Amino acid sequence: MTRYAEVRHDEWIAADLGTVRSQFADLEHHIEANVHPKLGLRVLQQTARRARYIQEVTLLGIRQRDVFEREFGADGSMTDTSVEGFNKGGSLHFEFGPETRGDRAGTVVSVTIRLPLPPVVGALIRPLLEGQIRRELLAAVAEDKHDLEVRGYVQRSTARPTLAEAA
Repeated sequence: MTRYAEVRHDEWIAADLGTVRSQFADLEHHIEANVHPKLGLRVLQQTARRARYIQEVTLLGIRQRDVFEREFGADGSMTDTSVEGFNKGGSLHFEFGPETRGDRAGTVVSVTIRLPLPPVVGALIRPLLEGQIRRELLAAVAEDKHDLEVRGYVQRSTARPTLAEAA
């Protein structure tokens, strides 16, 4: 039985639900705007309901390359599952919900990352790996928040469908 390191984080973003969903789903925008400088992303295939992409990242000093398949849930959620590579079987899951804070409307994004642990030493390194995942997750969510709140992500209205259109 595979054991996993799992980290969850909720982040409030001062932008409407449709815009936040679209930005998180827009792989080409993430690449073009270099939203996540530590991540290497390359889109292999993308449709309204699915995507396949390569992600490269360094965790605990180890360069990791994975092929992810993305699926959009009927509820507007998004799940990326590693189907090939270092973290095969691992996943990134995103849920989105509207939430007003004070007098500002916004969106809460809940991100859960599950990565498989190595069979022999997994339990020993789990706290270390979860700490590293949490640091990287917090940095990545802060980069998305900055992209949405400061840079001002604009939904694309061209042929490529957005997550909001797909949901």
